[in-house]
Amino acid sequence: MTAAAEVLRPFLWLAALAFLVGFVSYLALGRPVATAAMTAQHEAWPAQVSAPVSDEWNTPKHI
Repeated sequence: MTAAAEVLRPFLWLAALAFLVGFVSYLALGRPVATAAMTAQHEAWPAQVSAPVSDEWNTPKHI
């Protein structure tokens, strides 16, 4: 192994460990909160109402 690889090896392990800790904490803490907030927001939306049929609103106008 070259000298550069020997020098960089601890930093690569540290970077890999930091990425793993960050990703696991994102999955453990971040996603459930975002999903719960999205579900609560979706439940607060009003019920879907159908739009009027074109015959109901497209009546002839007399000017």
